[in-house]
Amino acid sequence: MGRYFTRRLLTLIPAWFGVTLLAFAFVHSIPGGPFDTGAVRPPATTALLEAHYHLDKPLPLQYLLYMRSVLTGDLGESIVQPGLRVSTIVTQRFPTSAELGAAALLVALGIGIPLGLVAAVHRNRVADRIVMVGATIGYAIPNFVLSILFILMFGLYFDLFPLGGWGRPSRVVLPALALGLPWASFIARLTRASVIETLQQNYIRTARAKGAGPTRVVVHHAFRNALMPVTTVTALLIAELITGSLVIESLFSIPGMGQYLTASVLGSDYTMTLGLIIFYASLLLIANVVVDVVYLWLDPRVRY
Repeated sequence: MGRYFTRRLLTLIPAWFGVTLLAFAFVHSIPGGPFDTGAVRPPATTALLEAHYHLDKPLPLQYLLYMRSVLTGDLGESIVQPGLRVSTIVTQRFPTSAELGAAALLVALGIGIPLGLVAAVHRNRVADRIVMVGATIGYAIPNFVLSILFILMFGLYFDLFPLGGWGRPSRVVLPALALGLPWASFIARLTRASVIETLQQNYIRTARAKGAGPTRVVVHHAFRNALMPVTTVTALLIAELITGSLVIESLFSIPGMGQYLTASVLGSDYTMTLGLIIFYASLLLIANVVVDVVYLWLDPRVRY
């Protein structure tokens, strides 16, 4: 296990540097620049600002200088808002985005997996058809549409939940449902397909022949192996729920990182954009390693 984990971590190094290089190239290819805001300033002042942020140097040298700072743990300072460091935004805002993502993940897995099991066990029957129709509709509706519907129905019409903000459990319900329900539909379909495939394996037939009941067959024999595809998707789902909450955070006025990432891209704030992208990419890479380790627990036959 330890050797597998170490070698898996080593594979992250080239992937991480590749992500940083691509992000740097894409960010600097955005038309305009952080100082093209229409503000009236002397050309000498603009030149001094560009020199301070190394923007007057060739792009390869800019990348090396930036990565030297990143490798020491310094993600840089905002160009548009001098004095505001990327690490400050991550420290102050990421916990809120993580809480929203965790709540949405709980919705996605807590609803999707049980419904997928029900649909698989009752294959081609009424329960299966109801779950699949609901899953298809749920996955087809974008989360920002669900957000608006929830605001209108549960916030304005029934007045059951607050319309926005953060800090209390009641404020988490609507954004978590809006963000997690489409993925719950996807998880339900994936779980159903995986369980149905697993139930057709020879060892399942052997368990039934030995007298194991339907519940024991599904829970103790089929469910664990059927979780492999769901585990794979969960790694990507974690990053998707955390980074994909940009619109949700805006609609519900949630003080997360999404607002800063959007503003930094629109304002060509190179340092802020790069820092947040690198932070999110690092989370995604770590999540993939965690999933690979979970594979070993689910199936000891997995090897590097």
